Amino acid sequence: MWLQFILVALLQVAMLLVPGYLALRALGLPRMWSLCCGALVGLALVAGFAQALTLAGLPATPVAVLALAAGAPAVALALVRRRGAAEVELPRIWPVAAVASLALGVALGCNLYVGRLGSPDALFQAYDVTQHLGVIRSMADSARLTSLGVSPYLGAADAAVAPVCLAGFYPAAWHSLCALSVMATGASVVVAINASMLVLPCLALPLAFSALLAALFPGSRRAQGCGALVCLAFAAFPWNLLAFGPVWPNVAGFSLMPAAMALFVCALDDAPSPSGRARLFGAVVVGAAGLALCHPNTIFTCVLLLSPYVVHRILDACAARGVAPARRALAGAGFALVVVAFWVVCFHLPFLQSTVTHVWQPFARAWQQVVNTLTLSYTYGFNVEIAAQGVLAALVAAGAVSALFSPGRRWLVASYALACGVLFASATLTGELKQLVAGFWYTDPMRLAANCAIAGVPLAALGLSWAYGMARRLVDAYNAPLGRAGHPRLVAGVTGAAFLLANFMPSFNLPGQHYRPDEQEKAEYAQVAEPRDWPRNLHTAFGDYRELAREVYSYDQPLDGAERSFAGRVAELVGDDELIVNNPMDGSFLTYGTDGLRLYYRNFIGFETETDESRTLRLHLSEYATSPEVRAAVEAVDARYVLQMNGDESEASFINMRGNYDAAMVEGITSITPETEGFELVAREGDLALYRIER
Repeated sequence: MWLQFILVALLQVAMLLVPGYLALRALGLPRMWSLCCGALVGLALVAGFAQALTLAGLPATPVAVLALAAGAPAVALALVRRRGAAEVELPRIWPVAAVASLALGVALGCNLYVGRLGSPDALFQAYDVTQHLGVIRSMADSARLTSLGVSPYLGAADAAVAPVCLAGFYPAAWHSLCALSVMATGASVVVAINASMLVLPCLALPLAFSALLAALFPGSRRAQGCGALVCLAFAAFPWNLLAFGPVWPNVAGFSLMPAAMALFVCALDDAPSPSGRARLFGAVVVGAAGLALCHPNTIFTCVLLLSPYVVHRILDACAARGVAPARRALAGAGFALVVVAFWVVCFHLPFLQSTVTHVWQPFARAWQQVVNTLTLSYTYGFNVEIAAQGVLAALVAAGAVSALFSPGRRWLVASYALACGVLFASATLTGELKQLVAGFWYTDPMRLAANCAIAGVPLAALGLSWAYGMARRLVDAYNAPLGRAGHPRLVAGVTGAAFLLANFMPSFNLPGQHYRPDEQEKAEYAQVAEPRDWPRNLHTAFGDYRELAREVYSYDQPLDGAERSFAGRVAELVGDDELIVNNPMDGSFLTYGTDGLRLYYRNFIGFETETDESRTLRLHLSEYATSPEVRAAVEAVDARYVLQMNGDESEASFINMRGNYDAAMVEGITSITPETEGFELVAREGDLALYRIER
């Protein structure tokens, strides 16, 4: 299965980079820029052409989508080359830095993500997983890759018998990528999801940051090289977000966002010609569409982080034209007011209300949140405790000081301050102001912490560059009187290695602390055979993260190992087109996404919109042999089987996180036994059972 995982990951890389690279080359971007920003544009093209095929009533197969997504820019590139159009003038991306960031991304991805999974089909069983599994499986089954009318019942036969109405607009660019992977390779949905979380945060994100750092620090190899080491150094993103919950579309959007920011920064720069600037803005528009179809809040993150840059460019442009300081300030303030007005208008848009009104309760006092921010433990008190990142925090502080003394870089500090300020509002406030400031991210502290990490990367790069400069000066001061060479490459290697070791080291036990576990810990670790696996007395950020990631990918509720094994057996016994009535409260709904079982209930919500047939089956299916109404409902949906799983245990799982669990809702399904007339027992393992409806 690991070979299949690698195959899916490589296919996703190709689906993202090939169309994106060709499209950006056709727009005249240099090769390295086309490579580093290719995933952003590639995802937009794949999702866009898949949507177009679906709207045209044609199947969005991998061959059709990729032929259009790669073929159209390939033709455009051929025409551009024939005309001999000039390349857009952009800052040079240092290839060594890009390769180093990519290599580090692969290494960290294997150690911090893949190594925590346990198996390629490890399922993160938390609240949002239901939507993502069902939508991807439904897309793959129906070849309808769409963000309009998204539902786990996209196929015509499924839509005709859907028990509840779950269809609506839902940004599905990332889902389309995963569905194409499933359709092309035959891999499970879970393998496709897990592979995408290696490809996007660990490969596409470092490349995107290579472009952004080149745009922010043109001509500075040192800053770009340091950026390669720090772009994945923040525990808050992507790592903690991967272990917080299955918010995969947001992870995908955040991973591609630095590329869009880089293109925007370059488009407003003085270097490009009018034609080059127009082409860059074209790439920005396409990339923004891709981001919005991953998750709309990425657009608001871009607005938040780039507004200080636009103000900076306005002030510079006014100064170059000799505008008086007062009028310059007025022009900058005018743009800021436009941004605020845009923010308020979007806050009141009807289709965003379910997002901006979502409330996460405050979790920190004001001073504690200041400490959280300074130590990069942005969400301490909200979720699990992750140790402070002292070394990286010092580099961010040093980078901020460095930026403040560099007129062209001061806006980076303002961007970071805005990101931290929005998180501060979410962490400490309640009420309308909190929703206005942080609502576009559901007031979710983990997503807001990701914003802070992304904004902090350039500052950390400046801080590490400063640290390297200090190390160089110290070495030179020592060697100069002795007539020795300074060995700058050796100093760079030692500085970089020291940072990586200090930042990513695991937790450990410091001898002499005489750690004694309490009774609860003794019980928890009673089954641990080796003392080396006992709790550590000295915690590090990535040590804590490693333990957290291993834990969340081993969750076994609401679908445990026995249930997953039984679902595989059911898939072999039941035909692909035969409908299975299941208890939506026992975790079986996940097996539509994990094993492709054609289930009647694919979620455990939405019953306020259910059909008459659904209500009859939920409450009275066990009366099938004696009730004409039940028989009519079974015939109407063409149900063939009944699946039962461990319903009692699910009450403590995420199904009941928001009060959804209600055993009385499914009495007609759970009351069926081998003695119930009208049902034939096909397979049984303990409390798990599959019945055939005798029709």
